[in-house]
Amino acid sequence: MKRSLRCVALSVSCVVLLSVLSGCHKHVPGPEATCTEPQVCTECGEVLAEAKGHTPGPEATCAAPQTCTVCGEVLATVEHTPGPEATCTAPQTCTVCGEVLATVEHTPGPEATCTAPQTCTVCGEVLATVEHTPGPEATCTEPQVCTVCGEELTPAKGHDVGDDGVCTVCGKQINTPVGQYTPAGSGGAASADVIPETTPEGHYHNNISAYYSNSVLVCGDYALEFFNLGSDGNSSYAQILNDFAARYPGVNVTSVLVPKCCAFESPEGYKDPGPNARDYIANTYAMMDGTIKKADVFGIMSQHVGEYMFYRTDHHWTGLGAYYAYVAYCDANGLTAAPLSSYSTVINTGFIGTLYGYAGQPASLTANPDYTEGHLPQTGYRMSYCRGGNWYNATAINTGASSYAGMYIGGDQPLTVIETDLQNGKTVVVVKESYGNAFVPYLIDQYQRVVVLDIRESEGTMSEVMSEYDVTDVVVINNQQAAVSLQGSLRSKLMS
Repeated sequence: MKRSLRCVALSVSCVVLLSVLSGCHKHVPGPEATCTEPQVCTECGEVLAEAKGHTPGPEATCAAPQTCTVCGEVLATVEHTPGPEATCTAPQTCTVCGEVLATVEHTPGPEATCTAPQTCTVCGEVLATVEHTPGPEATCTEPQVCTVCGEELTPAKGHDVGDDGVCTVCGKQINTPVGQYTPAGSGGAASADVIPETTPEGHYHNNISAYYSNSVLVCGDYALEFFNLGSDGNSSYAQILNDFAARYPGVNVTSVLVPKCCAFESPEGYKDPGPNARDYIANTYAMMDGTIKKADVFGIMSQHVGEYMFYRTDHHWTGLGAYYAYVAYCDANGLTAAPLSSYSTVINTGFIGTLYGYAGQPASLTANPDYTEGHLPQTGYRMSYCRGGNWYNATAINTGASSYAGMYIGGDQPLTVIETDLQNGKTVVVVKESYGNAFVPYLIDQYQRVVVLDIRESEGTMSEVMSEYDVTDVVVINNQQAAVSLQGSLRSKLMS
């Protein structure tokens, strides 16, 4: 019996052992399998599930690696493709994705001042600036300047002249009262700010090496439009006047071709255009019909070189230059020009003209501002001009103006009519651009009526004027430059 019990126990042990060996017991599973780790039994360590392996995302680029879409592990990378080496103006970037890979700082130059910024010594980029230090406010005659570098910050304001000719700001006597004359060249000019206009020196100081600023040649305390026309003359301009004279054979036609400042005041180092200007005018005149009178403006002006015939800061001539043209016109037509000393005169100072602005406002030009001198007609007159179909009263000499545009015949107007106290039955039509403005007032002492047509304006046709005003004389006045650039306008006006 005991043997049977031992056999039964032995049999049970064998069954248990066989059961364990045959895997029939229950595992205790660990965490779920991942991309990289299997699931195992926590009791015996048996692998219950294999690692799943990574699930790759999009292929790697230089902007983003390839990662497993399940666990995010980086699976692959691609290097950037570097572009040109970095400079102080441009970083180094990847040529594929554009990512900045490297940068370089600027290399600063000297510290900034009020006349020069601080810049990078490698690329020139402005790194820092310093403002000017303003000095006292500008006055009538003195500009405001920087107390550090001396640069002009605000131009002189110019005088504010009252009816008595005294500046209301500084109290200085500026203008000649109307009707009072101070002989030009006597040293007793109406304003202490000016050198008399007929003094042959002191007006143009060519004391620097001339330089171009935009299209303006700055020569010191004056500037000019420098050009050198060919000496052969202008056949097309001559033909325009020939055609006009043929259209009105009973009218006395005079051509007044005017040289510009560069013909007389060109700086050293530049070929003198004076001889070419003289020959250009003479040869243009030679191509005009013999019935056309020709005023030798160049010839008379050449006797007065150095006098104040042209502004220093503006592209126009002065009242004196226009007077010499008037003398040449009278010579060509057998008329007597009144002496300059017989005119009542007004002088207004502080004029800064167009060339100053065109040249970028150089301080050298404001150091010697222009003045405008008007010689009042000796004959009584009434003047009006038409613009936009409306008529306005004006004066041939505006005694309160300091600018060229403000002083003479109300500036550029389409049609101007001046009725004088003369009773000689003579009517002159002046066909002009702006140079004619200062010329017209002198004709008041020669004609019963003066009619002015601007070639750049459409109001007032030549045929209407010729018919309405019983014209005896026509003057065509242009400066040399306009004789080239405004030929189309001149022909249109003369043939209108």
